[in-house]
Amino acid sequence: MGRPKELTEEEKRQLRSKAFHPVEVWLPDFSDPNVYAQAVAEAKRIAVADSEEDILTWMEALQKDMWEGEDQI
Repeated sequence: MGRPKELTEEEKRQLRSKAFHPVEVWLPDFSDPNVYAQAVAEAKRIAVADSEEDILTWMEALQKDMWEGEDQI
């Protein structure tokens, strides 16, 4: 997959006049075995953490503290 089509200066001006602006995004290269292995390991840790009851209890307690007193404003 190559680079995307480059826009002409006129196309860029038209987009900017419509309140668009360019953004460059860099993503991990999952074709690299080390990057892929790290992503898989992180996904497994997240999956285990999501099933832990202690973490869910902690999150619920944290959310309660975040919203406590909102009705008094």
